[in-house]
Amino acid sequence: MKSSRPTKVFKARTDALFNGMLIFSIAVCVIPMWPLIRSGISGTEAWIAFLILAATTLMMIAFYTHTYYTIDGDELRWRSSILFGKFSVSSIQKVAINQTLWVGTRPATARNGVIIYYNKYDEIYFSPSDNEAFVTALLEINPEIEVIRE
Repeated sequence: MKSSRPTKVFKARTDALFNGMLIFSIAVCVIPMWPLIRSGISGTEAWIAFLILAATTLMMIAFYTHTYYTIDGDELRWRSSILFGKFSVSSIQKVAINQTLWVGTRPATARNGVIIYYNKYDEIYFSPSDNEAFVTALLEINPEIEVIRE
């Protein structure tokens, strides 16, 4: 049964490190395409290389523009380009604010975000535009969540 709470959407925040990595990654993909484009892209190998590099570039841009988190009733859903997932807010045991998870599931585009510990051994890292508002929205649904601030 759906809750009467309104759906809340949090866009992901970006930082200079992510922006720099994005620009570098796009450059690494686009620079090799330049000779292919100038020569008129002839040959099967050239077309395959062009398509792989173009797809990689578009995927990087999609991670930048399509990363967000939605709280709908007791469900927390996340999407980052073609990656997505969901879990119950009531399964969250604790959240760590202003920390960074360097390894693991990271549908995020910035450092100093929110690490969510849910179920028994699961953790995920988000970088919402406003960490405090995001955690407050979670606490409205599950006030039992332990909050760790750094």
